[in-house]
Order: sequence, then structure tokens, then C-alpha cells
Amino acid sequence: MDENKWTTLTAKLDRISEWSGRIFSFIVVPLVLLIVFEVVSRRVFGKPTIWTFELSNFLFGSHFMLVAAYGLLHKSHVAIDIFALRLSVKRRETILLAGYFLFFFPFLIVIFIYGIQVAAISWTIGEQSWSVWHPSLSPVKTVIPITAGLLIIQGISDVIKKIIFLKGEK
Repeated sequence: MDENKWTTLTAKLDRISEWSGRIFSFIVVPLVLLIVFEVVSRRVFGKPTIWTFELSNFLFGSHFMLVAAYGLLHKSHVAIDIFALRLSVKRRETILLAGYFLFFFPFLIVIFIYGIQVAAISWTIGEQSWSVWHPSLSPVKTVIPITAGLLIIQGISDVIKKIIFLKGEK
């Protein structure tokens, strides 16, 4: 593949992260409404609910995880670059590239594979929470492999971009 094809591929992969991040960011809307409902219910009417705490955890956890690839695309994850800042850009990118292969991809592949198994079991047995209102845990557990898959896609894009940079082509 020539550089243009690789660049086109990374652009497509980046679009997946961009759009999934934009779409899943809207999970925050029902989350805010839910918390406002609970505050009004508790403070104004003196009638707190049990289910809102658990549902808000489900929504926040899903939001946090499903926008992770979007965060990776826009470099918004925390990075401690104390030592890397002293290196040349090429050395820094080489270390980051090695990190993808040594840590990032192996970890996410394991999370993806086991996440699929955990989600499948949860759907098969109709797993429910132990709380009073017994919500299904299957959708929340399905978020795990989806998140891993989205991060793998964005990781592939980042690796291709780093290789192009290190080859000095762009």
C-alpha cells in the first residue's frame, strides 16, 4: 500500500472514533436528567429513590468507556511525559509505538475476547443486578467489548500514523 492508501485508511478509522464519540457523548443527557430528577425527588419532595443511583452508575460508566476511543483520537488521555520530553520526537514516537505493541494491543485483545464471553454469558442467563429493582446487567457488560473494539480501531490508526511518521514519509 502506498502512503495515500494508508492515510485514507487512518482517516476512515479516525472517523469511526470521531462519530462514536459524538454519538455516545449524548449519554450524558439522560445522566444529567436522572441526577436532576433524583435531587428534586430527594430535596424537594423528600422521596429519594434507590434505582437512580444504580442507573446513574450504569450511564456514567457507559459514557466514560464508550468515548475512550474519541479521547485517544484527540489525545485527551493523561500522559506522564517527564522522561519522553527529553527525547527527540522520533525516539518518543518509537517508544510510543513499542508501547502499543507491548501493552496496548495485548491488553485490549484480552479485554475484547473476555468481554465478549462475559457479555454473552450475561445475555444468555439474563443476568440482573442484586438491587431492589433488578435491572439487566447485559447492556452494561456489552459495553466492555464494544469499548475494547473501538480502542483497538483507534490504536490501529495511531500505529499507522506513527509508522508513516517514523519512515519520514510525512
